[in-house]
Amino acid sequence: MITALSAVAAQVALLATALALRHERPRVVRPTTAHAPTPRAPSRRAVRAHKRATDRAFPDAVELVVLAVRAGYLPAAAIAVVTPHLATPIRAAFDEVSARCANGERFADALGSLPRRLGAIAAPLADSFAAADRYGQPLAPVLERLADEARQHRRRQADTLARQLPVRMSLPLVLCTLPSFVLLAVVPLLLAALSSLHR
Repeated sequence: MITALSAVAAQVALLATALALRHERPRVVRPTTAHAPTPRAPSRRAVRAHKRATDRAFPDAVELVVLAVRAGYLPAAAIAVVTPHLATPIRAAFDEVSARCANGERFADALGSLPRRLGAIAAPLADSFAAADRYGQPLAPVLERLADEARQHRRRQADTLARQLPVRMSLPLVLCTLPSFVLLAVVPLLLAALSSLHR
């Protein structure tokens, strides 16, 4: 008897649930538009720091490429060989040139990514190698000019840093020299004056 009553109660509960579901209004589920985070533009300080790092590292890259070409590599192969040895700020740009050449793009066209990624400092290297690739211009004078420009650029960088050094050193010199001057020159005079007053 009890089992029959429990079976009837279960059936009534199922029937009530089915009726409730039938009369319930269907819920409209609106898809949530999850916006992907937009990449933040680099700050001016980051852009200036990257440009300074590029300007410092690019002359070394030019000399490495020139050295590889003089060792017998073709320009495209020279860029691929020296890329792992380049500084981090410019390695990705040279790696892109090698990747585009590996994908079948002409070397002269792939060089266009260097000025776009590194700025105007890379234009002489890209233009010279592109002209040699397109028009068959001899590489020897091109290499001499590129190496000379790299050395001049490095010399200008050293001169600029040397001119900035006195300005950068002025604050530490003042902060270190002024307290020592006060301790060695002014404090003894004050102590002598105070001791004469107490007499």
